[in-house]
Order: sequence, then structure tokens, then C-alpha cells
Amino acid sequence: MGEVSGRVEALVAARRGRLGEIDAEIAEWSEAEAGLARLAQSLDEPVDHQVVGLAADHAAGAITDHAVVLDRLRSDVSATLEDLRAARSRFARPTINIGVSGKARVGKSTLLQSVSGLTDDQIPTGPDVPVTAVRSRIMQSDRQRAVLHMHSVESFLADVIAPYHRDLALDGIPRTLADFRGWAYPKPDRDTPAEHSNNAKLVTLLGMQESLDSYADLLTGKEVERGLEGLRPYIAYPTSEDVVAGTTYRPHLAVREAVIESSFPHSDVARLVIVDLPGLGEVVADADERHVRNLRHDVDAVLLVVRPSSTAAYYGDSDDKALKLLDKARGHVRTPGDYVYFVINHGGEAPGRIDVLRNHLHSQVNAGTDGGFYEVLETNAVDPDAVNQTLLIPLLDTLSRTLPKMDDEVFAGVMARAGATARRIDETLPLLVAEQADPAELAHKAPELLQRRASELRWKVDQGLREVVEELWRAAHRDGVDERYTDAVEAVFNEVREWAEDGFGLGTARWQEEAQLSMPTEHAASPFIVEEMHRVRVEVTRRFRALDGFFHEQLARIWDQIAAAFRGACEPLVEGEHGEQALRNLEARLRRSSCPVLADAVHDLLQTRLDYRTHLHPRVREELDGFNFEGVDPDTGRPRVALLVSADETGVELLEQQLRERIHKAAFETMVALQREAVLPALVLYAAVKQFEDELILSGDSRREFLRLARSNRDVLWPDDFRQLDAATKQAQDLAEIARRVSEGLARRARQGGDGV
Repeated sequence: MGEVSGRVEALVAARRGRLGEIDAEIAEWSEAEAGLARLAQSLDEPVDHQVVGLAADHAAGAITDHAVVLDRLRSDVSATLEDLRAARSRFARPTINIGVSGKARVGKSTLLQSVSGLTDDQIPTGPDVPVTAVRSRIMQSDRQRAVLHMHSVESFLADVIAPYHRDLALDGIPRTLADFRGWAYPKPDRDTPAEHSNNAKLVTLLGMQESLDSYADLLTGKEVERGLEGLRPYIAYPTSEDVVAGTTYRPHLAVREAVIESSFPHSDVARLVIVDLPGLGEVVADADERHVRNLRHDVDAVLLVVRPSSTAAYYGDSDDKALKLLDKARGHVRTPGDYVYFVINHGGEAPGRIDVLRNHLHSQVNAGTDGGFYEVLETNAVDPDAVNQTLLIPLLDTLSRTLPKMDDEVFAGVMARAGATARRIDETLPLLVAEQADPAELAHKAPELLQRRASELRWKVDQGLREVVEELWRAAHRDGVDERYTDAVEAVFNEVREWAEDGFGLGTARWQEEAQLSMPTEHAASPFIVEEMHRVRVEVTRRFRALDGFFHEQLARIWDQIAAAFRGACEPLVEGEHGEQALRNLEARLRRSSCPVLADAVHDLLQTRLDYRTHLHPRVREELDGFNFEGVDPDTGRPRVALLVSADETGVELLEQQLRERIHKAAFETMVALQREAVLPALVLYAAVKQFEDELILSGDSRREFLRLARSNRDVLWPDDFRQLDAATKQAQDLAEIARRVSEGLARRARQGGDGV
């Protein structure tokens, strides 16, 4: 191992020693980045400050300001992480990476061939048009192979095609290969002088479209390993001859980057990687920025190759543009000359033209001082031995001494930037916390809001029930008549009369026929009379039981009114149902919510019965006793027969008449008796509903169980209220927690960091 190689080995080992601290910083800043992203996402959730009970006098403006501040902090953190990752890439590399750049036709590719021992098939050269199309890394290795990192369809459209669309101000960007294939591009227009500067880009874009079939299948996003033979079309532009012939074979468009491994002809370069950068200033959309934006990750130093042209032997505008772009890439390296080296390629040029270029660099680049800003190396690119002796060995010797200093500067620079960012965060986050709601205060607001909502729920239910109770009280205590009830009773009375007039349900003729047939058989009228009086009494009673339909309607109406009272206060708990089913749903919900007293109240209410047999029949039974065959004479107290007729046709007619009269009388007296009891149904319903209200609202467990009900169903009953409160609480907690974690995680960096860059 030579002296230079030994120094390079020591440099690589020293770099690895920095990785632990860099990785720790990346971990801290990655956590800070994720935390700020979560916080920004939380702040994107709108919060109704009136709902959650927060001061809202500056809320809208504050949130907007917070978003702006957070965006700035996130941008700072992102830039700091980019710095740290670039440094990590630098320190993790086991190689010294030298970038080689320069405008077209300065002998850059020839120089690379002399360094690497490769040929035109791997590092193409050309005397006229630009050649290098793909960024390549050429590595010293015992293997002979190329690893091609292919574009995916997405990266091809985003990184290759989209920049042309932006440069040409075309509307829209292709999202698929089918879009690109069918895109209607304008043709170069010679009659529009203002557009002439875009013609070259447009021609290039049209060429990419026309040749799509030659590389579409290669857009896999994968790595492809292949031999070095036949590599040229994958890394170079078509030749002039190909262009003239109208070739559509352009597989290089699918290649994002190439890694070429080969055995270098010089032994003292075991750790050397040459990064072949396509010529700067070429007519390729976004080429300059695209080719240098990753240099900070991949390159330790750059050789900027220059050579006199056939028309000019001086450092020109395109060279100056390249130098400025490379100046961005050096990052925290303080001395530009440590990062960029000019290489004058003699390349068979006349000595006089080389002198002119040398003098121009001396005056224009180095301000009249040899090596004043940049070291200028000279070599003949076509001579491998000259390249080794006059360029490679001196360069590696210099880098073995300057790279440790550059590494120190990079390390100090990224740490200083991290420190400055950490201090900004340390100063800014407490201000954001101070302007946000206090998490401790918000922690009390949820139970307070729940208590308030529970009280409101109980009050709303009570108001709804009170209307039902008051209506029933008026019905039970009024002096007037419930026309719905009296009409129902009268309707039954009329049905009984019609039934009696129609031969007691059989028709007059048939009834008389039945009577005449039965009486002679029994040899007396009394058995038939007894049987008919029993039948008539049962039928009249059954007819008046039709009032149960009216009572059931009354119950259903009350259940619906009570369900409506709950629906107005807590509709989700009755699950969209009405009447009895709604109350049963409510009972089930109350039991699931651990509210047994309230659930029992609903259950008991639903057990309420209102029917003729239970409540009214006992009151009118006396009116139906006249249908007994035997009775007691009220004057003598002796038994007597209610009806007695002869067992013949005359007796049948008389019996029918007397039965009809008795039915009319009994039905009328029953109707009158029932109408006297008009308030009884209302009294029953009033008593049941009033008891329900007492158990639901006035019991000792009412407040506690309504709070349970509210707690168990808060997200069903008031989703917006508690979502807003939860969002506000999460925002405040996130901000406070992120401020704490970021401040603690970056405290050391905030104390120790410099002023940044």
C-alpha cells in the first residue's frame, strides 16, 4: 500500500468514527420531523372554540399563524435532516468519490477512459454532439460489470418528462405512459421567432415520444446487472450518424444511474470512485440542477474539465455557470478550492491556446494569483500515464490532506445548522404552547361538558314529558266532554241497536224461525228464553269491548308522545323508531348504560293497561243484569221471571220485541254509564305517565343515571361537541408533548450549536 493509499484508509476509518453521532442526530431530528408533522395534521382539524369553551377572540388568526410558524419550523427541520443525511452519506462511504464534469467536447470522457481503462463502449466519446446521457459511477473493482438503476414509469415521467413540460409551459403533465404516447405536442414553428429558443427542447421531447417503444419495457424501477459489452446505448446519446439515420433506439432514457465496476490500470487507487456527470449547460430541461443536486451525498470533490475550443480559448459563461452550481454542492466546505479543481486538458491543442486559457483562469478565476481560489491541474486526457502522473497522483495526494479538513468543516457545519434550528425550535415552541389552550384546563372540560350535556338532556326530556302530563291532567280534570271517547261509545251503542234490529245478528225471519222450532221441542218457551238472554248479554258485552280499539289508540298516541319527548332530546337512543318500539329501544339502551332506575321506569310505563274489561265493565255490569231470566222483585223481594211468553208464533214475536226493547234499554243505559266515566281513561293514563315522570326525573337516582346515560352515549348524542373538544385537547396535548420531546431531544444541540450557516 502506498503512502497516499494509507492516508486514504485512515481517512475512511476516521469518517466511520463520526457515524455514531450523526446517526444519533438523524434519529433525534427524524423524531422531531415526525412530531411536527403530527402537530401540523392536528392543527388542520378545525375546532369550534365556542363548543369547547375556549377563548375565541384570536383563535382563527392564531391557528393560521401557528400553521405558518410550523411550516417554517418543518422546513428548517427538513433542511437540517438533508444536511445530516448528506454528511452521513459522506462519512459512510468506503471510497473517495471524485466527480468529473465539464461542458461537452472538452475531453471529459477521454479523461475518464484514461483513469479507468475502459473504452468507448463503456465511456463513450464523440467529437461533436454531447455524448454522456446518464450519470455514472465508475468503481475500481476486480469485477467487470455494470449495474443499471432503472427509472420506474413514475420517476421517468416526473424527473425526465415533467421538466420539459414546465420549461415549454405546456398545459398538464402526462400521468401514464399512455398519456405520454398520445400527447399532442406542438411542432417547431419557424414562423414564430419568440418560440425559436424552445425548438431544441421540443425536438428532444418529440424524439423521446417517438422512441418510447425502445425503452418503455425497461421502466421497471429495478436494478439490472449486465456485462460491459454493448453498454453504450444505455448510458449515451445516439451518435450523429444515428440521429441523421432517424434512430428511435434510446434505452438510455430508462436509466436513472449506472454503476460501472472495472479494474483500474493504476494500483494506488483502491478506494477511488469516479462519478461521471453529464455535461453541464447541455440543452436538456433541468439538466444542471438535476445533475448536481445529489453531489453533496455522492461526491467529495469535483474536477471541472476545460479545454480551448476551436473558436475560443478562454473560461466562458457556461463554465462560470457550472462553477456556481458546483459551489452550491460543496455545502459546508468553507474553501471552494478544496472542493473544485480545474483541469486543463491539453488534448493535442496548440501550446499557445493552452497558454491563453491558463492565463484566463489565472486572471478571471484566481484573481491574478496562482491557486488563489482554485487549484489548476493540467494533463493530456488521451495519455493514461500522463493522467496518472500529472492529475491522479497529485489530486489524491492533495485530497488525502484536505479531505480531513473538509470533513471537519462538514461535520461542524451540519452540527451548527442543527444547533441553530434547535434553538429556533426551543424559542418558538414555548410561544406556540402559551398561545394554545392549556391541556390541564382542557382535561377538566370534558367532564364539565358532559355534566352540562347530561343536565340539558334531563331538562329536555322533562320538558317534553311535562307537555304530555299537562295534556293528560287537563283531560282528567276538565268539565267538558272528551268527544273522541263519547263518539266511540255512541258508535258501539248504534252497532248494538243495529244488531238487535237485525234479529240479534241472525235476521228477523231466521231468528223467529229458530225460536218457533226450539220452543215446541222444549214444550215451553223458558229454555229458549234463558239461552237467548244469556247470548244477548254476552254479545252486548262483547260489542262494548270494541272500545278497546279506541283505548289502544289512546295508549299508542301517548307512547308516541313520550317517545317524541325523548326523540327531541336524544333521538339516537330511540334508534329512529316510534311509539312502543322506540320506548323498548330506549329501555334496552338504558340498561346497557347502567341506568336501572330509568330503565325500570320505562319498563313499568309500558306495562300500563287501558281496556274495557278492566276499567269500565265493572262500572256498567249492573246495566246488563236485566238480561237474567230470573230476578228479584224490588217491591216484594221475591223471585220473579223477567220474561214469560207462550210457546207459539205470537209468543215468538212478543219475545223478539221484549228482547229488543231490553237490549235498547241496556245498551242506552250502558252508553250513558260509560259516558259518565269519560274521564276515567284519562285518569288512568295521567296516573301512569305522572308516575313515570316522577320516577324518571324526580327520583333520587335521576341525576346520577342521566349522567351515566350521557357518559355512555356521548359520542352518539353529541358527536360534534366531543369531537371538537377531543380535537382541541389533542392539539394542546400534542403541542405540549412535542414541545417537551423536541426540546428535551434537542436540548444539547440547542445549547452547544453554533450560529448556523
